[in-house]
Amino acid sequence: MYVTENRMANSFINRNSPTFITASLYVAVSVRRFTVFLLALSTLLSCTAVTPLPPARENKITIIGTGDLQGNLDSVPCSICITESGEKTDIMGGISRIATLIKQIEQTTPNPVVAVSSGDDLMGRYFRQFNGKAIFGLMEMAGYDVLAPGNHDFDSGPGVLAEALDSVNFTALCSDLVVRKTVMGKSCQPYLLRSYQGIKVGFFSLMTKDFPVVTVTGKVKIRNNQAAVARKMIQTLKKKGAQVIIAVTHIGTVVDRKLAAEVEGIDIIFGGHSHNYEQNLERVNNTLIVNGGAKGAALVRLDVTLDKNNKAVPTSAVYTLIPVTADIKSDAEVESQLVEYRKQLPETEVIGMTEKEWDLTNATLRNRESAVANLITDTIRAKFKVDIVLYNGGSFRGNSTYPPGPVTDTMLAEIDEFENNVYLMTIKGRYIRQILEHSATLIGRGGFLQGSGIQFTINTEALPQTLIGDVNTGFFISRAGNRIKDIRILSTDNSWQPLNPERNYRLAANDFLVKLGGDRFFWFKTHGRDIHNTYSTMGSVMTDFFRTHKTVNPVGPDGRITIQ
Repeated sequence: MYVTENRMANSFINRNSPTFITASLYVAVSVRRFTVFLLALSTLLSCTAVTPLPPARENKITIIGTGDLQGNLDSVPCSICITESGEKTDIMGGISRIATLIKQIEQTTPNPVVAVSSGDDLMGRYFRQFNGKAIFGLMEMAGYDVLAPGNHDFDSGPGVLAEALDSVNFTALCSDLVVRKTVMGKSCQPYLLRSYQGIKVGFFSLMTKDFPVVTVTGKVKIRNNQAAVARKMIQTLKKKGAQVIIAVTHIGTVVDRKLAAEVEGIDIIFGGHSHNYEQNLERVNNTLIVNGGAKGAALVRLDVTLDKNNKAVPTSAVYTLIPVTADIKSDAEVESQLVEYRKQLPETEVIGMTEKEWDLTNATLRNRESAVANLITDTIRAKFKVDIVLYNGGSFRGNSTYPPGPVTDTMLAEIDEFENNVYLMTIKGRYIRQILEHSATLIGRGGFLQGSGIQFTINTEALPQTLIGDVNTGFFISRAGNRIKDIRILSTDNSWQPLNPERNYRLAANDFLVKLGGDRFFWFKTHGRDIHNTYSTMGSVMTDFFRTHKTVNPVGPDGRITIQ
């Protein structure tokens, strides 16, 4: 059932972003084998026993869970997944298999077991069709206890999230969200204190600081000083008798580390938002840090020994990643309910309407200004409140023309085949000029840039920029090039102003350009500052836009890219 050696056993791959998730899955012991061991041991101890004796209670606590499930109730594709027997399997995850693992762990573990989610569960078709009730309902059936909502859980607004939370019994935490006098007021708690076999465990949560710009917040506000919120929660929980304190966060692993370094008193951080499985258990001071990964590809398990006062002993912790592979039998009850929901899903879902043709052919996207790229990059610029958006033409897929009429989730999935995340950064104007000079050498290829908030002219007869170097040594400009002229940036008063080479501009691009430096665009990663991942894709941004605008038409061309 489980991988029992180090394996690169979980990868989601697309052609533009080579590795979406990669994790080495370390599994200490099979639950199935452990159960057999217990049966044999109980027989040896008492030959008259009809059923095995329950294992003796250990002074431990076990935390299990997931993060960023993203509505993946069904299994997801996996290219290099390995079962216990060493056989390859092409699927991974699924709420029914997660339910099986949770129940097996609860049945075979004598100490308390707490199942948590670190948010971003409400996404995808099951969310849009059932407004969160299907996803949360099945998570409750699977055995989840505590939830810290992520930013995407608010994508249909706090009212929809509140209704979904009110339909289940597990506890949602909103420690740094101001929900009082909002629709979320009775659906989300600032903290939780719960006794598990006499062990008093306190929980609190933290939300990404990007919350106001990456989702639909309504009247819900965020307290930005995360360290101050954490200290207040720790103080409150300890006053109420908490012996173990767990932060369930949706702020990303880098910020989790910073939090653990700044704030004393957190025993465990179970994180989300950064979509990564930690290859090894992290410890900062006396705080243990794990991350719930993404799409339910693995179940995270952390076993921590407690001292005689029920205080966590961080050096005792055992961290396990349990791959949710195809050889795990689905929980019958959860699978039955999932099948009922699945039957109600339409083959394709209408997201909105368009009155104009959508030209997504390579001939347009890689050679000249694209009306569809204008629409999408304009939407990204407005959502994230940046000055400029730059997207490579190759990131827009489909290579076809879509007629006026319904816009479906299938159509958006075809357009956003690579599901590249939107990255935000600050970058100086002089590097933007160099980036555009490089783009001007890529006309006709996937690296040709489309954009928003920027206007420029390309003179194809002028000298092109040239680069030297490679991916190992890095790239350098050997000739600046002078194909780009008349660069202007759209200001807040909707006037076009000349690019200032010394000004810092806020820019959005995709992870192919930023994280991977695709098509030799090294400037984003090298010269960008305050770079961070929104964990929103082009497709999710457009889906949200259609929710509020219903009918959406391509824009232009409007002269933002002129080629001479």
